[in-house]
Amino acid sequence: MQVVKSSLFKLSFILFLSCGFLTTQNSVFAAVPDEVQAIFDVNCRSCHNAGNQSGTLSLEDAQTSEDELVNMVANCSNNNELLVEPGEPDNSILYLKLQPNPNCGGVMPQPPAALLSAADLNIIFDWIVSIGPAAEFGLIQMEQTAVTVPETDTSVTLTVNREVGNMGAVTVDFVVSNLGADNAEDETAGSAEDPSDYVAATGTLTFANGETSQTIVVALTDDDVFEGTEVFSVTLSNAGGGAVLGGAVQTKVTITDNEFDNQPGTFFFERANYDVNEADGTLDITVNRSFGAAGQIMLDVNSADGSALSGGDYQTISSTLVFEEGIRNQTISITIVDDAIEEQGESFSLSLSQPSDGELLGGAQTTTVNIADDDAANANPPPPPPPPAPTPEEEAEYEAAGSIFYMLLIAGMLGFIRLKKLPK
Repeated sequence: MQVVKSSLFKLSFILFLSCGFLTTQNSVFAAVPDEVQAIFDVNCRSCHNAGNQSGTLSLEDAQTSEDELVNMVANCSNNNELLVEPGEPDNSILYLKLQPNPNCGGVMPQPPAALLSAADLNIIFDWIVSIGPAAEFGLIQMEQTAVTVPETDTSVTLTVNREVGNMGAVTVDFVVSNLGADNAEDETAGSAEDPSDYVAATGTLTFANGETSQTIVVALTDDDVFEGTEVFSVTLSNAGGGAVLGGAVQTKVTITDNEFDNQPGTFFFERANYDVNEADGTLDITVNRSFGAAGQIMLDVNSADGSALSGGDYQTISSTLVFEEGIRNQTISITIVDDAIEEQGESFSLSLSQPSDGELLGGAQTTTVNIADDDAANANPPPPPPPPAPTPEEEAEYEAAGSIFYMLLIAGMLGFIRLKKLPK
């Protein structure tokens, strides 16, 4: 009797395993994550929904998307390639069709719609990876793809996460390097250098069973050279123990230079030319300080005649500007002389010289002041305005006065004639 029970138990167990094995393979996967379905909703559902199944594919909801994509042969494939091959995004037709020039069917979304963003493409990539071996052993990737640190920091700490699964011990290699070594197309490639800016390194991180994060510490070097912003990278590779790499395998570390804070600065006129009218009386000219503002700096400013002459057209400038620490601009006030001489436009110049802390003059070390003369206009004043036109009442008075004048004139002439005719 015991043997029969044992045999029945074994048969039931075998049938249980068989049923599990015979179930369609994609049924063991949960519905696609919400962030993945959200991408489908925005970019794909207009063509792939319950009422419009382009290519017989529906992405109506998260569970339907999983059922129709995972381990399902693509209609466009002649080699039984799968729309989504768990753990293998680069072999999954769906992932390939979301990029330019797919090798199976047309690109998704269909033109003229825009391709998916890099961020959305990474979400699809990580989802496909996560339903493969990563479901058990983990998906390993950098926590951040970009970090900014000041040069004054002695080190930067980066976190590497193990997501999805955490079973067993797994490893991943890393390299700290000049960005140009692994991303030569980046316009900032090669800007940071080892060891003057950071200390290059290679190594292997080991995640114990159940462990979900590790850190990489990179030493930084604070030099005294003005270099501007610089970049290096930390890159993951060669995941082992069953774990797989996610989409975020590299962090770009940007180092901000602190030499601006320690430099006295560069000095220059705000403008290369100034225009002023002779009658304005004064002109304010600004000297700027950039690329640092450390310490007190003294700077000489002197004027030089051109066609405009000191004393007759402007008051001489020969002074020293004092920039206290942190002060980034100073103003010079110049007196313009308004003479009574008619002359053409004139000019003179100002120059910077002898900064108290080395060669710190910028490109605009001189500026030209152009004076517009106002005496020519005063030498030939405009003619006076014409008299105003008479009013109608005044015109009537003028006409009456004229009539009386003519009547008196005629009467006088008649009287003269009559006197002539009288006998003598």
